[in-house]
Amino acid sequence: MTWLPWILLVAALALAGWCSAELGRCLTWARRALLRGQPARRPEGRLVRWLGLDELLRAVEARASGEGEIRAAAARRIEALLAPLTDAVLVVDAYDRLRLANPAAVALFGLSADDAGGAVVPLVRSADFIELIGQVRSAGEAKATILLNRAPLADVWVQAAGARTDPEAFGEDAAIFVLADVTALKRLQAMEREFVTNVSHDLRTPVTILRGYAETLDDDHATMSAEDRTRFIRKIVSSVGRLQGLVEGLLALASLESGQGAQREPGALHRAAREVCEEYRARARAAGVELALDLRADETAATDPVQSRRLLQNLIDNALAHAAGATRILIATEGGEKGVQLRVTDDGAGVAPVDLPRLFDRFYRTDKSRRAGGSGLGLSIVRQVAELHGGTAAAEPAQPKGLRVTVTFPTSPVT
Repeated sequence: MTWLPWILLVAALALAGWCSAELGRCLTWARRALLRGQPARRPEGRLVRWLGLDELLRAVEARASGEGEIRAAAARRIEALLAPLTDAVLVVDAYDRLRLANPAAVALFGLSADDAGGAVVPLVRSADFIELIGQVRSAGEAKATILLNRAPLADVWVQAAGARTDPEAFGEDAAIFVLADVTALKRLQAMEREFVTNVSHDLRTPVTILRGYAETLDDDHATMSAEDRTRFIRKIVSSVGRLQGLVEGLLALASLESGQGAQREPGALHRAAREVCEEYRARARAAGVELALDLRADETAATDPVQSRRLLQNLIDNALAHAAGATRILIATEGGEKGVQLRVTDDGAGVAPVDLPRLFDRFYRTDKSRRAGGSGLGLSIVRQVAELHGGTAAAEPAQPKGLRVTVTFPTSPVT
């Protein structure tokens, strides 16, 4: 009989523990159901029936289901609103799971339908973006320019901004992120820095030469020999010519990039080819180079007369200046389905394969053209003129040797 109280006490404690565990399980279920809106299976058991909790849990389940449907409807509405956006939009919930990605985000990250609801960390593959998520969690909003590694796709720079979003649609502590692709802007900024550097260098060189020779002539004019004075003056004239060519090239690029449309006239391309060839014939003859014309395209092909002359001048000048060992330059036109093609072919030493993709880049110069004092603007102007007409410019090795530059002008109505 002395053990009976202890047995009853242990039984009471066990019963109390069991009841506490069951009640805790019910409360946890109710909390998760109300917060997530997606209730799991409702708790059942003797205690639930004894305490009459079954009806209460049914009410919680009904409310949670209703809120889940409301959240799902809100999410669908938000998804429909974000679908047309060109910027990528992601929604990440409190557990760092991907809840929404618009079509632009799917394309940016290479997502699939199976990625919805998965962890966002392995999907974005960017430590900077993960850090941005943490900043939004702590501060409520944040923005940053980050690099996304998308191997095997090309990496991209994005301007990302994040903020907490509506909890009714995606739950508490969910965050929305808008990402704008700024890769092109980054490239333009790099090109701008390179442009300023190159212009500064290319302007400084002839100016320095001019100043040096001019100061020497000023100081020692009376004591210099006639031969030295002639040599110094020729150096000054050469530097002035180089400076003038650089300035004219920059002005030509500025006018082409100003957005002015091409004023097309029938036959302008062939007229420019004949006139420019005649202008350069004496210079070509002095260099031992034959200028040949083979104009087969329709004479009514319409191009801008001013830009056509600029195009031909730069193409022929480039060939005469940099086609080492050339004896013949052929200017030919041909019509086709793609439009009118202008080809300028020389039989010089050609261009190294590594230089071909960059020939039309602004200020890009091969080793040979750099030694010859080229500005690196001629073929860039050629490309700009082609693009002004909606066309393209390309370079390829000529057979058996030399370089061929092809400019394509698409057919279009005369304006």
